[in-house]
Parts: sequence; C-alpha cells; structure tokens
Amino acid sequence: MTSAQETSPLLQNQHGTTSTSPIPPSTTATNASTNQRHQETKGMIYMTLSALFFSFMSLLVSLTTKTLPSFEIVLFRGIIQTILGVIACRHLGISPFGQPDNRIRFLLFCRGLAGSVALGFFFYALSVMPLADATVVFFFGPTFTAILGRIVLKEPFGPLDAIASTITMCGVILVAKPTFLFSSPSRPPLPGPPGSEGDDITAALFVKQQEEDYSRLFGTLAGLCGAMCTAIAYVLVRKIGKQGAHSMQHVTYFGVVSCFISTIGLYTFQGGYVHPQGAWMWTGVLALGVAAFIGQILLNSGLQLAPLGPGTLMRMNDIVFAFLFQITIQHEQPDIFSFLGASLVMICTGSMALNKWRLEKKRLQQEKDRQDQQQQP
Repeated sequence: MTSAQETSPLLQNQHGTTSTSPIPPSTTATNASTNQRHQETKGMIYMTLSALFFSFMSLLVSLTTKTLPSFEIVLFRGIIQTILGVIACRHLGISPFGQPDNRIRFLLFCRGLAGSVALGFFFYALSVMPLADATVVFFFGPTFTAILGRIVLKEPFGPLDAIASTITMCGVILVAKPTFLFSSPSRPPLPGPPGSEGDDITAALFVKQQEEDYSRLFGTLAGLCGAMCTAIAYVLVRKIGKQGAHSMQHVTYFGVVSCFISTIGLYTFQGGYVHPQGAWMWTGVLALGVAAFIGQILLNSGLQLAPLGPGTLMRMNDIVFAFLFQITIQHEQPDIFSFLGASLVMICTGSMALNKWRLEKKRLQQEKDRQDQQQQP
C-alpha cells in the first residue's frame, strides 16, 4: 500500500485523462496540523465536560451528606464505580485487575488507596463547608502534585512554580477565613455574666458560631489532606506510566479499594451504616456515582487528547461550576473573600500548568532538533 505522501487520488488533468500526482509536503503538513488542532479541541471539550460532571457529583455529595455519613457516600460511589469499571473492562477485552505483574498491581493498589483517602477527606469537607469553598481548597492539589513531582520524579519546579504555590496558599487562606485572621461582623459578642439579661441567648449564639468556626477549620484541613492524597495518586499514575495499565484499570482499582477503605472509615469514625430514606436520596446517591464514573472517562479521554496546560485550565471549570451550583441551586451567596481566593487559586494553578506545558514543548523541540542533527549526513 502506498502512503499519502507518495500518491494522491485520481485527478482529472487538462487533457481530460486521469493521472496520479504527488501531494505537496506543505499540504500534508497542513492536514496533520489541522487534525491535531481538532483533536486538541475535542480534548479540551472532554475536560470541560468532566469538570461539569465532577461538579455535579460534588453538588450531590454536598446535599446528601446532610443526612448520610461522608464515608457511606464514598462506599456507594465505590460500589457503582467498581461495577461500571468491570463492565467497561470486559467490553474493552482487558482484565479489570491489570497485567500479572505484582509491582504494577501493588502500585495500582496504592493509587486506589491514595485516591480513596482523598475522596473521604473531600466528601467530609463538602459536608461541613459550602460547596464552592470546599472545591477551591481541594484544588490546592495541583500545587502538591508539582512539589511531590519534583521530589519523587525529579520534574522541574522553578521560581515561577514556587511563587504561584505561595500565592495559591494565600488564596486558600482567603477561602478558609481562619478566625485568628478574619472576624465576622455578624459574630455575636461574648456572653455577659451569668444571670444578666439575654446572656443565655448570647451564649447560645456564641457557642453556635464557635462550632461553625471549628467545622470550617476541620473542613479546610480535610480538604488540604485530600488535596495532598490526590497529589500522591497522580504521582503514582505517572510512576505506573501509560504502558503499565489501562486507564479503566485505574478506575476499577480505585472503586474496589474505596469500598474497603470507606467501610473501615464508616464503622470506625462515623458510627456505621445509615439507611438512605426516600426515593430522592437513593436517586441522589446513584446519580453521584454515575456522574463520577462519566467524569473520570471524560477526564481520561481529555488527558489523552488535550495539551497538559490548556487541559488543566479546563479542569479549573470545576470551581466555576461549583460557584454556579452553590448560588443557583443551594441559594448560598459566597462572600468577597471566597471569590478573591478562588480567583487566586485558578490563576496561579493555571499559570503553573501553562509553564509546565511550555517547558515540555521546549524539551520535545530540543529532542526533535537533536534527532534531526543526528540524521543529517
């Protein structure tokens, strides 16, 4: 079979006869460039849709954790993900548990363990914090990934990354609003002496405000711990590599391990199983599991097609969708500090991604130039 560079389809010449003529190299290069742009555009669309589905999952978690323990929701999500993952692996003709390589299987287990713990922390943060705030804190993960990638995988981490990481932490502080830095104008005054007028009401309001402050603090710490565990999971994915396991095997391991981890966490820290009440609750639990599975498929597909930098920028839409869902569905208005903190996190995380994309393109170009020089006589 001849290649596209050698012959073209039959063309009519000026005398009415047919002949074959070579395709100009510039035309071939243009077609390849156009096809690449189409693939990259498709990848960024997939990444945006994955952000939408993950944000929808977070919304459902935020709503259902009002009546169900967070680890129980992780358990339901893990069961759904395992079932759908096994079905998808069978459809693709691959083993759900990967190649018979103990090292790869151990790394897949560790990836599933890190992802499951991250999910538990994130779902807890969603249960005690507003949807948008918990999402912003959890998105400190790319900064942890960059730092851990430098330590474990020796990936570049320059001054721009360090500055962006510092500013990102400032954004997280604005979202978390710790009481030793921020004072709420609506905070009730300290209760007066016992027996004074209104002291019982004031004391009750003060105690309630303290409980909300502690919940927000613990939620922020849980979100940061979840972000750190997510970074560990991503580094393990890179460690395994594209040839080590299929992306659907990652999904299946994640689901299986999260079932075990969430069960242990549910009965150890949250008092055991609580039966979901009503059709709406069951619908929400099932919908969040399906939304998470679809989001992961779109994310894996997008990562394969979209460049790293623009692809990560599309993932920032998680924060945008979270704010929209919180305002329109939950009818909760974020304050100016949350908006400012979210903006800092999005800008700095996006800058880090674009910088890594630029460095990777530069490295690939240098390798290409070196190979071209070696091929010259």
